[in-house]
Amino acid sequence: MNKLLFCSLIAATALAGCDSGESKEVKASSYDGTYLKIGVIGEQPNLREKNIRFSTLSFEELKDTNNVSSKFDAVFITKNNLKQADEEKYVKVYRELDIPTFFLETTKGFLPFVSEDLTYATASELEHSYASGYLQEKKDSYRFWEYGLNNNQKNDKNIKDVYSRIFKTIAEVKE
Repeated sequence: MNKLLFCSLIAATALAGCDSGESKEVKASSYDGTYLKIGVIGEQPNLREKNIRFSTLSFEELKDTNNVSSKFDAVFITKNNLKQADEEKYVKVYRELDIPTFFLETTKGFLPFVSEDLTYATASELEHSYASGYLQEKKDSYRFWEYGLNNNQKNDKNIKDVYSRIFKTIAEVKE
């Protein structure tokens, strides 16, 4: 009897760790942290968070890194502006900002934007990438973030989830 109970217990423990292999939906949570100000080059996102303020920003204004860093908590560059964001003259700008820059709907990560020797056209595709963030901390150290869509499915809920995760990152950096 004890042997049967013991074997049943081991089998139940082993099966508890098994997964059916089906994808599971992650419950998207909205950002409810501190108030954030974000400069956006491109179209401003339409999101559920009420504690986020977006302001339109141009590439010309972005060059004034001291002003942008003091005015905003982060910079977003949208998909339609990634080609221009890749211009070599902006590499120095991203490195001089004291706030993170997020490249939205990029499938190639942050490297094409911060490396002189790599272009967006020649950079490799990253699997499951939807947005990338970059922050130069010291002369030779930086932080970066990659965000993918849940189950790699592009829909409104998953996109809003990515934004919420980005906002949490910005708040952490701001602290």
